[in-house]
Amino acid sequence: MPRRTIHRRRRAQGGCLSFAIAALTVVALALVMAIVVTNRLKPPADSVGASVTGKPDGSFVDAKNPPMEDHEMVLTAGQLDQGNGEEIVVLTPSPTPSPEPTPSPEPTFNPADPYALVRPQPTAEGFLPIFTKANTDQPQIAITLDECSGAAITRKFADLALEYNAKLTLFPTGESVMKKGMDEALQYCLNSLEFEIENRCFSTTAKLYMLNDTLMISEIWKQSLSVSYVLGAKYHPHFLRLYGRDGENDLRTHTFLKQEGYMGIAGWTYNGSRMEEGRIGNNLAPGNIYYFKSNNDDLERMRVLMEEAKQQGYEMVTLNELFGYEPNLVEAGVNVLTEDMPELEEKNIPYYFMKPGDCTWATNLLQRRLTDLGYLPPDSADGVYGSSTAAALSAFQAKLGMAATGAADVLTQERLFAEDAPSVDEK
Repeated sequence: MPRRTIHRRRRAQGGCLSFAIAALTVVALALVMAIVVTNRLKPPADSVGASVTGKPDGSFVDAKNPPMEDHEMVLTAGQLDQGNGEEIVVLTPSPTPSPEPTPSPEPTFNPADPYALVRPQPTAEGFLPIFTKANTDQPQIAITLDECSGAAITRKFADLALEYNAKLTLFPTGESVMKKGMDEALQYCLNSLEFEIENRCFSTTAKLYMLNDTLMISEIWKQSLSVSYVLGAKYHPHFLRLYGRDGENDLRTHTFLKQEGYMGIAGWTYNGSRMEEGRIGNNLAPGNIYYFKSNNDDLERMRVLMEEAKQQGYEMVTLNELFGYEPNLVEAGVNVLTEDMPELEEKNIPYYFMKPGDCTWATNLLQRRLTDLGYLPPDSADGVYGSSTAAALSAFQAKLGMAATGAADVLTQERLFAEDAPSVDEK
């Protein structure tokens, strides 16, 4: 099967260690904790590590309900570059035909897994499910809180949920997790209220389909690392939510998530942030997933939804409960700060059908190739399969005497990345 291979250079940087011990008649220990994740990858190391200043004996500092003001956390991998601006090299694929991905078979009832019919199915081979709604008649809904922009506002939503006996699924960004007081807020939500915490990438506006492999992995991994750190244990997320839901059909992202044990990508049925308060309660239905952001306006919108849900007898549950998954695994006693950033094990992502409207890394590579051949102007690669990309691909298809559909089927991609692919100026 022809595959597209992407090479990148890595540089790694270790963490920094500093502590001061002052002793007179009473010994005082000052602890400064820093997660330092690389922002430059240096060969020959293949991964990025995190380190922390801890106790004198080298053990992990107890993070069970630690006051945030007693330690400082620094995570700086958000600025990982691509290697001095070096372009990623796209190798010429093999001309061997590659089959179109086929949809997964429809599930059938299995007494051993009664939730199989409740969960969505992958759209094609190699993809994980996208969770936008549960197929259920049970009066259950899931309410999710996005970003969790600070400790105070997160506690307000937690108190509201407690008032209505509801459980929330939190999608904090890693940037939010690192803020003062968020360790206590998240521990309270998880341990006392039995909320669920999932992955929303480290940066608020991260667009994974525009990032190379290292940066894409970094955004996902750093958020998970941040959550584990403030909880004082290794926390394994089940779902990833993407900024604006852009890139949900990016096969490379799905490939990495499968590798790391994720169940799928979390979408939503209704965006509560965009709904008028008077309309929110009119959209109640079993299996719905509701999206809210952490601001005071959405706090009131969520209150309206919860009040209506309570009156209609709905149970407000986590995503795990709605889709029949066990609670996220929490491994105590694991020093997450010695963890290396994972790599994408499957380096070769096969060609798959792409079409206008897609936001994917494969689209980015497609646009780069069209630029190299003169069908697109320089600096056109943005990962978004828009009208200009479709027009450029139609011109390429016409040059070869193919049907000028503007859609990137597998055969078109094979011809585009072949060594003898014609440029726009060739006769």
